[in-house]
Amino acid sequence: MLGAQQFAGRCGLGESDATALGDAIVGAWDDFLDVVAHADLSRPSRLPGWTGRDTCIHLGSWADHRVLSSILAAALSGGGPEPRDADAANAELVAAHHDATPEEVRAALQRSRDVVEAWFDGSEPAELGRALVRSSVGDLPLLSLLHAGCYELAVHALDLAPCGAPAPSAFLLERGLGALLDVTGALAARHDIDMTVTAQTPQGGWSFSSSTEGWAIDQVAAGPFEGVGVRATAADLLDASAGRTTIPALLLSRRMVVQQLPSFMRLAPIISEVPGLPGGASLRAGVVGLTAVTGGVGKLIGRLKR
Repeated sequence: MLGAQQFAGRCGLGESDATALGDAIVGAWDDFLDVVAHADLSRPSRLPGWTGRDTCIHLGSWADHRVLSSILAAALSGGGPEPRDADAANAELVAAHHDATPEEVRAALQRSRDVVEAWFDGSEPAELGRALVRSSVGDLPLLSLLHAGCYELAVHALDLAPCGAPAPSAFLLERGLGALLDVTGALAARHDIDMTVTAQTPQGGWSFSSSTEGWAIDQVAAGPFEGVGVRATAADLLDASAGRTTIPALLLSRRMVVQQLPSFMRLAPIISEVPGLPGGASLRAGVVGLTAVTGGVGKLIGRLKR
Protein backbone atom coordinates (compact mmCIF):
# COMPACT_ATOMS: atom_id res chain seq x y z
CA MET A 1 0.00 0.00 0.00
CA LEU A 2 1.36 3.39 -1.07
CA GLY A 3 5.00 3.60 0.05
CA ALA A 4 4.85 1.06 2.89
CA GLN A 5 7.99 -0.98 3.48
CA GLN A 6 7.51 -4.49 4.83
CA PHE A 7 9.80 -6.35 7.24
CA ALA A 8 11.33 -9.24 5.31
CA GLY A 9 12.53 -11.43 8.19
CA ARG A 10 11.09 -12.55 11.49
CA CYS A 11 9.50 -9.63 13.31
CA GLY A 12 7.94 -10.77 16.57
CA LEU A 13 4.37 -9.68 17.13
CA GLY A 14 4.49 -7.97 13.75
CA GLU A 15 3.84 -11.35 12.16
CA SER A 16 0.90 -12.15 14.44
CA ASP A 17 -2.65 -12.72 13.31
CA ALA A 18 -3.91 -9.14 13.15
CA THR A 19 -7.41 -9.94 14.35
CA ALA A 20 -6.22 -11.80 17.44
CA LEU A 21 -3.64 -9.16 18.29
CA GLY A 22 -6.20 -6.40 17.82
CA ASP A 23 -8.54 -8.16 20.24
CA ALA A 24 -5.72 -8.34 22.77
CA ILE A 25 -4.85 -4.65 22.43
CA VAL A 26 -8.49 -3.59 22.75
CA GLY A 27 -8.85 -5.92 25.73
CA ALA A 28 -5.89 -4.24 27.39
CA TRP A 29 -7.52 -0.86 26.81
CA ASP A 30 -10.78 -2.12 28.33
CA ASP A 31 -8.98 -3.30 31.45
CA PHE A 32 -7.08 -0.01 31.73
CA LEU A 33 -10.30 1.97 31.42
CA ASP A 34 -11.78 -0.11 34.23
CA VAL A 35 -8.83 0.86 36.45
CA VAL A 36 -9.25 4.54 35.56
CA ALA A 37 -13.00 4.41 36.20
CA HIS A 38 -12.35 3.57 39.87
CA ALA A 39 -9.51 6.07 40.40
CA ASP A 40 -9.68 9.56 41.87
CA LEU A 41 -7.74 11.33 39.15
CA SER A 42 -7.31 14.47 41.26
CA ARG A 43 -5.03 12.63 43.69
CA PRO A 44 -1.25 12.24 43.26
CA SER A 45 -0.08 9.21 41.29
CA ARG A 46 3.19 7.35 41.77
CA LEU A 47 4.83 9.72 39.28
CA PRO A 48 6.44 12.65 41.11
CA GLY A 49 4.49 15.84 40.49
CA TRP A 50 1.80 14.15 38.43
CA THR A 51 -1.77 13.57 39.45
CA GLY A 52 -3.78 10.68 38.14
CA ARG A 53 -5.24 13.06 35.57
CA ASP A 54 -1.76 14.08 34.38
CA THR A 55 -0.75 10.44 34.13
CA CYS A 56 -3.71 9.69 31.86
CA ILE A 57 -3.85 12.80 29.66
CA HIS A 58 -1.08 11.76 27.27
CA LEU A 59 -2.77 8.40 26.67
CA GLY A 60 -5.96 10.03 25.45
CA SER A 61 -7.04 11.13 22.01
CA TRP A 62 -7.46 14.90 21.73
CA ALA A 63 -7.97 17.30 18.86
CA ASP A 64 -4.26 18.18 19.09
CA HIS A 65 -3.05 14.65 19.79
CA ARG A 66 -4.13 11.75 17.59
CA VAL A 67 -1.36 9.18 17.85
CA LEU A 68 -2.82 6.39 15.72
CA SER A 69 -3.29 8.56 12.64
CA SER A 70 0.33 9.71 12.71
CA ILE A 71 1.60 6.15 13.15
CA LEU A 72 -0.49 4.93 10.21
CA ALA A 73 0.73 7.82 8.06
CA ALA A 74 4.31 6.84 8.92
CA ALA A 75 3.66 3.20 7.96
CA LEU A 76 2.12 4.20 4.63
CA SER A 77 4.99 6.54 3.76
CA GLY A 78 7.81 4.05 4.24
CA GLY A 79 8.48 4.59 7.93
CA GLY A 80 7.89 8.27 8.51
CA PRO A 81 10.17 10.89 10.08
CA GLU A 82 12.17 10.44 13.23
CA PRO A 83 9.80 10.73 16.23
CA ARG A 84 10.01 13.80 18.43
CA ASP A 85 11.08 13.66 22.08
CA ALA A 86 8.26 11.93 23.95
CA ASP A 87 8.90 13.54 27.34
CA ALA A 88 8.67 17.02 25.84
CA ALA A 89 5.55 16.09 23.88
CA ASN A 90 3.88 14.64 26.99
CA ALA A 91 4.70 17.72 29.05
CA GLU A 92 3.23 19.98 26.35
CA LEU A 93 0.06 17.89 26.17
CA VAL A 94 -0.42 17.85 29.94
CA ALA A 95 0.07 21.61 30.04
CA ALA A 96 -2.37 22.14 27.17
CA HIS A 97 -5.08 20.12 28.93
CA HIS A 98 -4.36 21.01 32.55
CA ASP A 99 -7.96 22.23 32.96
CA ALA A 100 -9.52 19.01 31.66
CA THR A 101 -12.03 17.46 34.03
CA PRO A 102 -11.79 13.82 35.04
CA GLU A 103 -14.78 13.13 32.81
CA GLU A 104 -13.03 14.76 29.84
CA VAL A 105 -9.88 12.74 30.50
CA ARG A 106 -11.85 9.50 30.64
CA ALA A 107 -13.64 10.45 27.42
CA ALA A 108 -10.27 11.06 25.71
CA LEU A 109 -9.06 7.65 26.86
CA GLN A 110 -12.24 6.05 25.53
CA ARG A 111 -11.63 7.71 22.15
CA SER A 112 -8.12 6.24 22.06
CA ARG A 113 -9.53 2.80 22.71
CA ASP A 114 -12.35 3.18 20.18
CA VAL A 115 -10.15 4.38 17.33
CA VAL A 116 -7.89 1.36 17.80
CA GLU A 117 -10.86 -1.00 17.73
CA ALA A 118 -12.27 0.68 14.62
CA TRP A 119 -8.96 0.36 12.79
CA PHE A 120 -8.58 -3.32 13.63
CA ASP A 121 -12.12 -3.92 12.33
CA GLY A 122 -10.98 -2.84 8.85
CA SER A 123 -8.73 -4.43 6.22
CA GLU A 124 -5.54 -2.44 6.84
CA PRO A 125 -4.21 -4.47 9.81
CA ALA A 126 -3.78 -7.61 7.71
CA GLU A 127 -2.11 -5.63 4.92
CA LEU A 128 0.07 -3.33 7.05
CA GLY A 129 0.93 -5.51 10.04
CA ARG A 130 4.58 -5.92 9.03
CA ALA A 131 4.97 -2.38 7.69
CA LEU A 132 8.05 -0.55 8.95
CA VAL A 133 7.54 2.41 11.28
CA ARG A 134 10.38 4.50 12.72
CA SER A 135 10.31 4.81 16.49
CA SER A 136 12.57 5.88 19.32
CA VAL A 137 13.93 2.32 19.42
CA GLY A 138 14.50 2.16 15.69
CA ASP A 139 12.39 0.47 13.04
CA LEU A 140 9.49 -1.68 14.25
CA PRO A 141 6.66 -3.45 12.46
CA LEU A 142 3.37 -1.59 12.83
CA LEU A 143 1.66 -4.32 14.86
CA SER A 144 4.56 -4.47 17.34
CA LEU A 145 4.48 -0.70 17.73
CA LEU A 146 0.73 -0.66 18.37
CA HIS A 147 1.00 -3.52 20.85
CA ALA A 148 3.87 -1.71 22.61
CA GLY A 149 1.24 0.69 23.92
CA CYS A 150 0.05 -2.11 26.22
CA TYR A 151 3.26 -1.67 28.18
CA GLU A 152 2.43 1.94 28.97
CA LEU A 153 -1.16 1.06 29.84
CA ALA A 154 0.01 -1.61 32.28
CA VAL A 155 2.64 0.57 33.99
CA HIS A 156 0.33 3.56 34.30
CA ALA A 157 -2.42 1.35 35.68
CA LEU A 158 0.02 0.47 38.46
CA ASP A 159 0.90 4.17 38.80
CA LEU A 160 -2.72 4.93 39.70
CA ALA A 161 -2.67 2.86 42.91
CA PRO A 162 -2.27 5.98 45.14
CA CYS A 163 -5.39 7.36 43.44
CA GLY A 164 -7.42 4.53 44.95
CA ALA A 165 -7.42 2.52 41.73
CA PRO A 166 -7.79 -1.27 41.90
CA ALA A 167 -4.93 -3.53 40.88
CA PRO A 168 -4.81 -4.00 37.11
CA SER A 169 -5.98 -7.29 35.70
CA ALA A 170 -3.61 -10.17 35.09
CA PHE A 171 -4.41 -9.85 31.38
CA LEU A 172 -3.33 -6.19 31.21
CA LEU A 173 -0.08 -6.94 33.04
CA GLU A 174 0.56 -9.93 30.77
CA ARG A 175 0.17 -7.83 27.62
CA GLY A 176 2.47 -5.18 29.07
CA LEU A 177 5.13 -7.80 29.73
CA GLY A 178 4.70 -9.19 26.22
CA ALA A 179 5.32 -5.72 24.79
CA LEU A 180 8.51 -5.43 26.83
CA LEU A 181 9.84 -8.76 25.51
CA ASP A 182 8.81 -8.03 21.93
CA VAL A 183 10.69 -4.74 21.75
CA THR A 184 13.70 -6.20 23.56
CA GLY A 185 13.76 -8.94 20.94
CA ALA A 186 13.68 -6.34 18.18
CA LEU A 187 16.66 -4.52 19.67
CA ALA A 188 18.60 -7.75 20.13
CA ALA A 189 17.93 -8.81 16.53
CA ARG A 190 19.07 -5.42 15.26
CA HIS A 191 22.46 -6.17 16.85
CA ASP A 192 22.55 -9.72 15.44
CA ILE A 193 22.42 -11.21 18.94
CA ASP A 194 21.55 -14.91 18.82
CA MET A 195 19.85 -15.80 22.11
CA THR A 196 16.60 -16.64 23.85
CA VAL A 197 15.38 -14.76 26.93
CA THR A 198 12.38 -15.67 29.08
CA ALA A 199 10.42 -13.50 31.50
CA GLN A 200 8.19 -15.78 33.52
CA THR A 201 5.47 -15.02 36.05
CA PRO A 202 3.59 -17.46 38.28
CA GLN A 203 0.86 -17.51 35.62
CA GLY A 204 3.12 -17.89 32.57
CA GLY A 205 5.07 -15.23 30.71
CA TRP A 206 6.87 -14.54 27.44
CA SER A 207 10.14 -15.35 25.69
CA PHE A 208 11.88 -13.96 22.64
CA SER A 209 14.46 -15.59 20.39
CA SER A 210 16.63 -13.24 18.36
CA SER A 211 19.12 -13.87 15.55
CA THR A 212 20.46 -12.33 12.37
CA GLU A 213 17.15 -13.24 10.73
CA GLY A 214 15.00 -11.24 13.14
CA TRP A 215 13.15 -12.24 16.27
CA ALA A 216 10.26 -14.44 17.34
CA ILE A 217 8.18 -14.13 20.48
CA ASP A 218 6.06 -16.71 22.27
CA GLN A 219 4.00 -17.02 25.40
CA VAL A 220 5.35 -19.55 27.89
CA ALA A 221 3.73 -21.66 30.57
CA ALA A 222 4.44 -21.48 34.28
CA GLY A 223 7.02 -23.86 35.70
CA PRO A 224 10.76 -24.51 35.29
CA PHE A 225 12.46 -23.32 32.12
CA GLU A 226 15.98 -23.60 30.72
CA GLY A 227 18.32 -20.85 29.62
CA VAL A 228 18.52 -17.12 30.22
CA GLY A 229 15.57 -15.65 32.02
CA VAL A 230 13.96 -14.04 35.02
CA ARG A 231 11.09 -15.04 37.28
CA ALA A 232 8.91 -12.59 39.20
CA THR A 233 5.35 -11.36 39.25
CA ALA A 234 4.30 -9.38 36.20
CA ALA A 235 3.81 -6.30 38.37
CA ASP A 236 7.34 -6.54 39.77
CA LEU A 237 8.85 -7.06 36.32
CA LEU A 238 6.98 -4.06 34.93
CA ASP A 239 7.81 -1.88 37.93
CA ALA A 240 11.48 -2.81 37.67
CA SER A 241 11.51 -2.11 33.93
CA ALA A 242 9.93 1.31 34.41
CA GLY A 243 12.23 2.29 37.26
CA ARG A 244 9.44 2.25 39.82
CA THR A 245 11.37 -0.15 42.03
CA THR A 246 14.98 -1.27 42.35
CA ILE A 247 16.19 -4.59 41.03
CA PRO A 248 18.68 -5.20 43.88
CA ALA A 249 15.82 -5.04 46.39
CA LEU A 250 13.80 -7.52 44.35
CA LEU A 251 16.77 -9.87 44.04
CA LEU A 252 17.65 -9.70 47.74
CA SER A 253 14.06 -10.42 48.75
CA ARG A 254 13.88 -13.26 46.21
CA ARG A 255 10.86 -11.63 44.63
CA MET A 256 12.94 -11.77 41.46
CA VAL A 257 15.05 -14.78 40.50
CA VAL A 258 17.45 -14.68 37.56
CA GLN A 259 18.82 -17.57 35.54
CA GLN A 260 22.21 -17.28 33.84
CA LEU A 261 22.68 -13.63 34.76
CA PRO A 262 26.10 -13.33 33.04
CA SER A 263 24.43 -14.14 29.72
CA PHE A 264 22.42 -10.94 29.97
CA MET A 265 25.69 -9.15 29.27
CA ARG A 266 25.31 -10.23 25.65
CA LEU A 267 22.52 -7.66 25.42
CA ALA A 268 24.87 -4.83 26.36
CA PRO A 269 25.09 -3.47 22.77
CA ILE A 270 21.41 -2.57 22.74
CA ILE A 271 22.03 -0.05 25.50
CA SER A 272 24.81 1.72 23.60
CA GLU A 273 22.21 3.27 21.30
CA VAL A 274 20.69 5.17 24.22
CA PRO A 275 23.45 5.86 26.76
CA GLY A 276 21.27 8.01 29.00
CA LEU A 277 18.91 5.20 29.97
CA PRO A 278 18.69 4.09 33.60
CA GLY A 279 20.97 1.12 34.22
CA GLY A 280 22.92 1.54 30.99
CA ALA A 281 26.14 2.46 32.72
CA SER A 282 25.77 -0.47 35.10
CA LEU A 283 25.39 -2.87 32.22
CA ARG A 284 28.37 -1.54 30.32
CA ALA A 285 30.42 -1.72 33.50
CA GLY A 286 29.40 -5.34 33.89
CA VAL A 287 27.54 -4.89 37.18
CA VAL A 288 24.04 -6.23 36.60
CA GLY A 289 22.98 -6.88 33.03
CA LEU A 290 19.36 -7.35 33.89
CA THR A 291 19.12 -3.87 35.37
CA ALA A 292 19.80 -2.32 31.99
CA VAL A 293 17.77 -4.83 30.03
CA THR A 294 14.59 -4.31 32.03
CA GLY A 295 15.15 -0.72 33.07
CA GLY A 296 16.55 0.50 29.78
CA VAL A 297 14.20 -1.23 27.38
CA GLY A 298 11.16 -0.57 29.56
CA LYS A 299 11.97 3.11 29.59
CA LEU A 300 12.26 3.06 25.82
CA ILE A 301 8.88 1.44 25.29
CA GLY A 302 7.33 4.17 27.36
CA ARG A 303 8.72 6.61 24.76
CA LEU A 304 7.12 4.94 21.75
CA LYS A 305 5.12 8.01 20.75
CA ARG A 306 5.01 10.26 17.75
